Order: sequence, then C-alpha cells, then structure tokens
Amino acid sequence: MVSTKKVALFFAFLVTALFPQTLYISPAMDLALSVYEPFYIVEPMRPGEIGLFKVAGALSTIQIVSFEIAPTVSLEQVFLATRQDFMKERSFGAVRIANLNCLFRWFSIETDRVVQSFQLIFLRAGKAYVMSYFAPEEEFHRYLIPALLTLCSLKGPVWFNYTSEKYGYRMNVHQPFEPAQSEEGEIGSFIALQDKKAGYIQIVQEKLPRRMKVAEYAEFVEKNTLEKLEEYQLLSSGQNLVEGNEFFWRIFTFAQSGTVLKALQAHAVFDDVAITLTYLTTEQSFEQFLPAAVATVFSFKM
Repeated sequence: MVSTKKVALFFAFLVTALFPQTLYISPAMDLALSVYEPFYIVEPMRPGEIGLFKVAGALSTIQIVSFEIAPTVSLEQVFLATRQDFMKERSFGAVRIANLNCLFRWFSIETDRVVQSFQLIFLRAGKAYVMSYFAPEEEFHRYLIPALLTLCSLKGPVWFNYTSEKYGYRMNVHQPFEPAQSEEGEIGSFIALQDKKAGYIQIVQEKLPRRMKVAEYAEFVEKNTLEKLEEYQLLSSGQNLVEGNEFFWRIFTFAQSGTVLKALQAHAVFDDVAITLTYLTTEQSFEQFLPAAVATVFSFKM
C-alpha cells in the first residue's frame, strides 16, 4: 500500500509539472495551500515541522509548524505562548482566511544580522498551526509577496465573495476590508479600519491602444505615473501566476503632504484592458492590513 505521505508528495509533484505554483498537502492531509514561485518544497527538518519551503540561492524560508492543543485553549493563548523574548515585535493584527480566524505578527530578530519575519497563526480541528516567513533584511521585501501569497492560500471557504456586475469582475474580500463608495475613475474600492489605522484598496481599469504584456504595461505605469510621485522609491517587484492570471506587482513608497505612504500595486491584462489594483496606507500602517490586502488583491478575476 502506498503511504499517505507518498501520495501527497506525488500529487504535489504532478501539480508542479502543470502549474507555476505547487499544491502542497501536509503529510497528515490536514492542510493544503499553494506554494508560489520562487519558493519550492523541501523536506521538513525539525520536530513539529509539517512544511518547509525555500528559495534557490537565497536564505528566505517559509516554515509551517503544527501541534495539538486542548479544546479549552484559545487562539489568543496560542498567540501569546508562541511569542519569544528574542522577538522585536513591530506590529500584529487579525485576518480571516479560508473561513478561519487568524492572528499575525511582524517581528525582527537581531543578532549578528537582522532577520525580518511575518507569522500567521490559526486553529483547526484540535491543532494549532504557526506559519512563518523568515528572511534577512535585504531579502525580505524581494520575496514578501510570493511568501504572503503562499501563506494566505489556505484552501477552504472564503469569507466574502464580491461581484461587480457593472464591470464584470469578482474577487474574494478578506476582513477587515469592506466595500466602499467608489470615486470617479475607480471600478471598485475597499477600506479597512482598525485601531485608528486605515488601509485602502483601489481598482482602476484602462483601455489599451494595443495588446501589451503585463510587464510592459507595468513599466509604462511606472515611467509615466509613479516616477513622478514625490520621493518615489521602489522596494521590490516581481511576477506571479495566481489561479490562471499573470500579475506584475511592486511595493513602493512616496511622500504626500509630508507623510510617507506605502503601497502594494498589482497589474493584470485581460485582452486589451489593463487592471491596476493598489493597496495604499501610511508607512506605519502598511503591515497591519497587508495579509488581507494580498489575499484580496490577487483573487481578482474578470
């Protein structure tokens, strides 16, 4: 008889051959998620690890740890218990993914070098799951979006499916984002308010004079719009295929009226129409809503 673990690994290998992202299924078959390039699956090495993903030629790592808990243990208790003294916590918050209440934290570890980390924690079926993205400070933004796409790709029902009949698109909206009144030029907007912080997702579309590849359109937007922003600084960029749609994304900062703003922007092209989705907030609030923003933005479908 073929073991459950071998079946899961074979299925993951088969999907790798068909799609740019890999479907990962844990050895106990209790967790499934998509692993986005450039991360790839490696064999877990430590006790409690059920998943480990790395980037070739880099130190960035995604680790998944699972352990059993008593029925009386709450998510908040697990969140507090997993905090270590060596963590320099930057921010924390809540998000709902795959119908699961999740808590997350951003922190750094400072020894001989600075390591940045994002950690997502949730409970399901008597177990606690701790999913962590670790990267040296110089690599952190470079692989942040594929790391968050991976961690936020938990398979399960969605919280809220949003459909725009007027513009012909749909997407999964993740808490704490909610639909907001669209302004002129927008085809959709969503807002998140939490702890006196606010995040905003804007969707705009542009009719193209000719067919363009998404990277070409992204370069056009940067040269003709973003580079004109005050103190514009590109932090990282890349491309990922998400459920059949090719996205070009970038993270950048700029200044407006003395305030430093930070944004995640994603472009997709459908025939002769370009879609731009931008998550925007202050630099201090960026991490607060980024997991929900990533899960929402990259679920866009025409």
